[in-house]
Amino acid sequence: MRIVTGTFSHETNTFSNIPTTMEEFAKQGISHGDDIPRRFRGTNTIEAAFMDAAEEHGFELIWTVFGSAIPGGPVSHEAFEYFSGHLLEGIQAAGKIDGVLLHLHGAMVTDDLDDGEGHVLEAIRRLVGPTMPIVTTLDLHANMTPRIIRNCNALTGYDTYPHVDMYERAREAANLLVCIIRGEIHPTMALECPRLLTPLQTQVTTRDTPMKRIIDLVHRLEEDPRVLSIAAFGGFPFADIEPAGFSCVVVTDNDPALADRLAKQITDAAVAERDNWIVHPTPPEEAVRRAMAAPRGPVILADIADSGAGGTAGDATVTFKTLLDLGARNAAVCSISDQEAINICLAAGVGAQVSMLVGGKRDKLHGDPVSVTGNVRLIHAGSFVRQGPMGRGVVQTVGRCVIVEIGGRDGIELMLTEHRAHPNDLQYFRAFGIEPTQRQMLVLKSAAHYRAAFEPIATEVIEVDAPGITSPRLERYPYKNIRRPIYPLDNV
Repeated sequence: MRIVTGTFSHETNTFSNIPTTMEEFAKQGISHGDDIPRRFRGTNTIEAAFMDAAEEHGFELIWTVFGSAIPGGPVSHEAFEYFSGHLLEGIQAAGKIDGVLLHLHGAMVTDDLDDGEGHVLEAIRRLVGPTMPIVTTLDLHANMTPRIIRNCNALTGYDTYPHVDMYERAREAANLLVCIIRGEIHPTMALECPRLLTPLQTQVTTRDTPMKRIIDLVHRLEEDPRVLSIAAFGGFPFADIEPAGFSCVVVTDNDPALADRLAKQITDAAVAERDNWIVHPTPPEEAVRRAMAAPRGPVILADIADSGAGGTAGDATVTFKTLLDLGARNAAVCSISDQEAINICLAAGVGAQVSMLVGGKRDKLHGDPVSVTGNVRLIHAGSFVRQGPMGRGVVQTVGRCVIVEIGGRDGIELMLTEHRAHPNDLQYFRAFGIEPTQRQMLVLKSAAHYRAAFEPIATEVIEVDAPGITSPRLERYPYKNIRRPIYPLDNV
């Protein structure tokens, strides 16, 4: 049994002014052919899961390309053609194959296309023909389309947010593909897309949220032996495209009526949650005062509107400035992405005092630049090995990193990074000499992924209502292309 695989993944925020070019993919590392298994073997990743499935089932895995960029603006035409082209060329060069196993995202928008994954799958389907089995994994934030469903035989979606089950869902996808090839199952799929746009914070599954209740329902329904897989997708609300929003895909074994019925049951349950999806974050001054007054830390100040993993520039300043204005101490900020400020620190060197404007330079949506004076404590190359539940074992880079101490060692430690950081692992602090469990406050620029590693050490989590293009206040966005009416923007 010979199976071709490849990865082309991006989550697109159409409100971002950061184009997702080849350079953005290169920051996360582009790999080809047998370099991919060498890079990911033994890690908690989809690629490692595919490898382990190949060993379990005894099939040959033929690698094509790996491309994944941190979320941002639309994927450039050049990048889309590069990665989709390498996928197609790799499939064609593989010769006789039995199936195609993919790692896609589901929320990719390009310069030319609203449905990047649908077009990738459609091109692969044209190449391999109507009978070749194609199975893909998709992210919980996928914005699903009929084109995706038409051009694959089955799919799996993550059941967790933060996404700690990517490995398991990839094993599930590989198992489905093997069973299809062997003729043991004959998948049929149903897609339901209600008029529902959901914020990321209520898609979290680590606590009692509407999404957690939906996933619990999914797991109960998956106990039916006729059901092969169910994926409830919260959707990615920061993509101003027609299909954005909640959806559900049910895969059954040759039972389309059951698939239709269950997909409708799940989306009806999601719609019934209605106002439970709405998020009520805390104003910045109130949030910081609460954190300062807490009997012990660390208190997480989640800067949810400036999540690099949601497509922002990572240089918002409102929460950070509030720390300064209120005289906060024993706080660490991860992070502000600011090349200009980093260059000043590099020129000054470790131990030097610097005065500079920090952040708020990429756009006018995340606060103004803030004047700071502090001492350069550390200059670091910015790479470390992830040790938490998300992507464990993967080498992570934030570009060059500088730690600036403001107000002395027990004041505010500000992390400056070249790349947009996304603190979802404790190593985002520990790798740079900051022990997060010993800080009163941790400012994390993350919508929800921080919860996987940081919730277990936190005494409290406060979601801050600062401005930014990953804010859960969806009424703030100038939507032009999504389906209307849609809740909560309209009374439906």
